[in-house]
Amino acid sequence: MISYQRPVILMRPGASNDRLADRLLKKGINVWKWPAFTILPPEDPGRVKARLNDLANFDMVMLASPAAVAASALYMSKWPEHVKLATVGSGTARVIRAVWGEETQVIYPEGETDQSGSEHLFEILKQQGFPSRVLIVRGQVGREWLREQLMQHGTDVEVLLAYQRAPLELTNEEIAKLESAVTGIAPIVYLTSTDSVGVLLHAVKKVEGALEWLQRGFVLTIHPRPKALLEKEGFHNVGLVSAKDVQVQEAVERLLTIV
Repeated sequence: MISYQRPVILMRPGASNDRLADRLLKKGINVWKWPAFTILPPEDPGRVKARLNDLANFDMVMLASPAAVAASALYMSKWPEHVKLATVGSGTARVIRAVWGEETQVIYPEGETDQSGSEHLFEILKQQGFPSRVLIVRGQVGREWLREQLMQHGTDVEVLLAYQRAPLELTNEEIAKLESAVTGIAPIVYLTSTDSVGVLLHAVKKVEGALEWLQRGFVLTIHPRPKALLEKEGFHNVGLVSAKDVQVQEAVERLLTIV
């Protein structure tokens, strides 16, 4: 029997979080929308526009996330033919093709999300031959591993901060709701990055018993890195799931049947 009272906390940033929430709400599920980050415009939009309109010296542009795709799409209706696009997973690759057309060539690690990430993209680039000069489009905070690896192999890398990420801060209403919930049935949390783990821990620290409440529940995530961090932070019921909405919904519904 499904327990519709168990909160399901969705922490994926952007419109995809709303889309998933709508799917679950139609099933009568108790959804809390806590996007880990709100995407904001860059500090210097003029620089972003100027750089994206002058890519003559780059042979690859790496779009780190759907937010990077959205930020770039403001200025790029078509990529120069000499520029290869790359990203770290199939989800962002699908967004790239949705924006610039299904025929858009993108280099990315195919397969499920546990086969995605910087390490897998690096291996592809290693096999194909490292590009000479790469522009990485991302937010003001990002993982440095791939940039460092490319530079060690002779690639000239520039980072373009095309958007800002404002981390989750619970409203007074959300705090009050959390305070009422911590004595009840533990939640299911869905998050998609290691950064989101830290955001979650920070967001609930003002509420006594909230961390323990979360740790008693279930967490779904899409990659081994956040899974390992969650387990290090004392979460015992952590599972991997595809980033596709239908599979997240199926995983949530299975967990809701557990008393």
